[in-house]
Amino acid sequence: MKSFTQLLARQIKAPSMLLPSYRSLSLAFIAALAIATISQVQAFAQNDPIVILQTTKGRIVIRVFRNMVPYTANNFLDLVSRGYYDGKSFHRVESWVVQGGCPYGNGQGNYTDPDTGRERFLRLEINRNLNHNSAGVVAMARGQSLDSASCQFYILKKPMSQLNGKYAVFGGVVDGLNNIYRIAPGDRIISA
Repeated sequence: MKSFTQLLARQIKAPSMLLPSYRSLSLAFIAALAIATISQVQAFAQNDPIVILQTTKGRIVIRVFRNMVPYTANNFLDLVSRGYYDGKSFHRVESWVVQGGCPYGNGQGNYTDPDTGRERFLRLEINRNLNHNSAGVVAMARGQSLDSASCQFYILKKPMSQLNGKYAVFGGVVDGLNNIYRIAPGDRIISA
């Protein structure tokens, strides 16, 4: 794959070719940026799945640690594949966290499996190598019971080591962290 610079240099050196119009250059530049972004996302995806949350405040790219916490990660990936998160709001926004994924938009709901009609709950899955040690950590929210996580997740805005061992970390933001800080209560996940 040739870079935008290589393509432009070839175009300028070719004596029989006219320089493209500014519009063509703009389109070529946009295409090159898109290819570079896709290549970067694919590099991460070779080891772990990548989920792109398109929100009302911009894109958030999450690396899902399926090899490290398969039970929790596969639950999240299943909900993404079903389109469950599409249209859900961020109902909790505090100085240290944003949280979303509640079916009611108030933090009180769980996922009901349409195949069984039963609420789905996860056992707490902890990997000691995954901690609440930085902004961008993604983990499952839950109620008072350790095994009550279902569909709600949160993204840290700052380290919160006091949560280690109590909540299942399953991902990390690899792009779009700045958009986390822009989210306000009621902002939505457009698509995931």
